[in-house]
Amino acid sequence: MPVSAWPSVRTGMLALCAAAPALPQAPIAARGSASEAISAAEIVERALERAAEREESGLELRFESSVLSTVETIGADGEATDLKTARYRRYPLEGSLYQEIVERDGKALEASEARRERQRKQDFIREARRRAAKGAKREPDRRTVRFNRELMDRYRTALAGTEEFQGRRCWVIRAEPRDGPLPNVHRMDRALNQSTGRFWIAQDGYDVARVSFEMRKPVRYLWGLFATLRQADGEIEYAIVEPGVWMPARFRLDLDLRLFLSAKAIRRRIRNVWSDYRLVPGGVEALPSSD
Repeated sequence: MPVSAWPSVRTGMLALCAAAPALPQAPIAARGSASEAISAAEIVERALERAAEREESGLELRFESSVLSTVETIGADGEATDLKTARYRRYPLEGSLYQEIVERDGKALEASEARRERQRKQDFIREARRRAAKGAKREPDRRTVRFNRELMDRYRTALAGTEEFQGRRCWVIRAEPRDGPLPNVHRMDRALNQSTGRFWIAQDGYDVARVSFEMRKPVRYLWGLFATLRQADGEIEYAIVEPGVWMPARFRLDLDLRLFLSAKAIRRRIRNVWSDYRLVPGGVEALPSSD
């Protein structure tokens, strides 16, 4: 959801959002005003404007953080059979956010791993500078999902109510795919077109505070694997790290894959936790609240 428009969450595969039937779009009072009513469509529109504002400001590139990633392999009995962890340093590099691995399974990188990581970083810098010299923008990672019009135009939305989250009053917006043809250009589109979800949008600034998602039907998934993605559900939560600045805090993805050739099932639990947000030199100015 897949928050910039939506801070990138790199998990290899992200669907959209969480299961829930569509509800009537009844208006509710906006920002505590009894006289001003607002619909789900209006809330989403203002949230998209806010997201575009964040994207243009380069807000993500003013922070660095630590990310702990945990991947569990799940057996037929539902118990974890393998656990791998990795810690990353996430920071701006050559105009993009870069994730540098600094630790595996609680241990410092071995010499060979450290060399590979240095080479990966050098390759990243070289490619970024090559693109910059040609005036070309870096291609977006299509395995990630960002909150923008390209995403939301495929869904119909409904207002499910309001809830408190992270000390902020939020509208809860339910989303499900529209009827008729939907975008099917990129591999991720297949999962997005079969996903439903909920967005928690803060009433005091129209920032996305939380997203939950679930795939309704299996999809054939081709991303280095010949497989069917039979099930995927999860959520991402954001936290305020500076006044007016929401950043990723926790991510969960549970998935079930079936490999075509071997009929082998792969079930994984993926968890990411962001911490230790720090301003990079130069600081950051909080975005003004949307009125």
